[in-house]
Amino acid sequence: MLDCQRHLFPLADYDAYLNGASRSPQLNAGAEAARQALQWREENSGMPIDAFFSPVERLRESFAGLIGAQEPERIALIPAASYGIATVARNLPLRAGQNIIVAQDQFPSNYYAWHRLCQEAGAHLITVARPTGDQDWSEAIIDAINADTAAVAMAQVHWSDGTLFDLASIRRRTDAFGSWLIVDGTQSIGAYPFDVECIRPDALIAAGYKWLLGPYGCGYAWYGPRMDGGVPLEENWINRAGSQHFSQLANYQNDYRPLAGRYSVGEHSNFLSIPMQQAAIDQLRAWQPEGVQAYTAALWAEITDDLANLKITLPRKRANHLVGLRLPRNIAVERVEEEFRARHISVSYRGDAIRVSPSVYNRPEEMDRMVDALRAATRT
Repeated sequence: MLDCQRHLFPLADYDAYLNGASRSPQLNAGAEAARQALQWREENSGMPIDAFFSPVERLRESFAGLIGAQEPERIALIPAASYGIATVARNLPLRAGQNIIVAQDQFPSNYYAWHRLCQEAGAHLITVARPTGDQDWSEAIIDAINADTAAVAMAQVHWSDGTLFDLASIRRRTDAFGSWLIVDGTQSIGAYPFDVECIRPDALIAAGYKWLLGPYGCGYAWYGPRMDGGVPLEENWINRAGSQHFSQLANYQNDYRPLAGRYSVGEHSNFLSIPMQQAAIDQLRAWQPEGVQAYTAALWAEITDDLANLKITLPRKRANHLVGLRLPRNIAVERVEEEFRARHISVSYRGDAIRVSPSVYNRPEEMDRMVDALRAATRT
């Protein structure tokens, strides 16, 4: 199992940063890559033609390795999850009377595009509620899929409480009806294993500033065969065939670069962001998502009994890097916030859950500190 990786981040010793699902702390290697890129920029007024392309290709290959993709050309570089989702929405065939399925309270960037698309097409947006009984949430989603389902758009891990969905079974059900599966991997890719060759989504979208350790304003999209030949959100020069030949750019091309090359955002050859992203993906591939899960599982194992004694409930099927705590009546969330602030504990509050999202930079004593704060907030 991994040792604590705190030395790779500029975290203060007193800081219990259990909030990686909100934003990753800055990776030291990413900051150094940015400094080197800035220095290079200061020393070089121009940008060689190859610098527009080679770093991007290397990054796509590295991200492909992280998600088990055999074709790096299926990866587009995007500025936000909403951009990747909107690209799919533009290309999803949807007829009046069909439906698109989402999970209750999923992140807005994976909701609003489908809401608009259904309104425009005369289709139905179906929200599958979190089960209150013994039914598994994934089973409820599977039961909702039928011959009228055009697509299921959901996360691998629910952003508010870490509920883990059975994407393999959901994919089999969508296959039975020819429905698309669009996965928002923002809260899982990098921290939880994902294999696109196994799950076979039609699209996998992930913002890059959380578990992928990148700077704000970057992200990744893997697009499957159903997106081949589709229409991008924007028509930029660099996504066209032959764009590396700068002297010929005004000889307009109808053809795009291969596969998902047409879908990358304009100016994605960002001289500052790309090196930071590369440093982050290199580090993640060294750890591997399985390593992150094993490390964070050990952190939770230290306090599982303590949480049970406090009558705090956790999702039954969950990831280890993102867990929503639901409090009993005798613990007021306002008191918890006060106790957490006093102990320099950073978490998020999402709906009725306290979202705790540790990673490889956290230590067991920080989890113990959290339990002490929860005890202090208990009304006797």
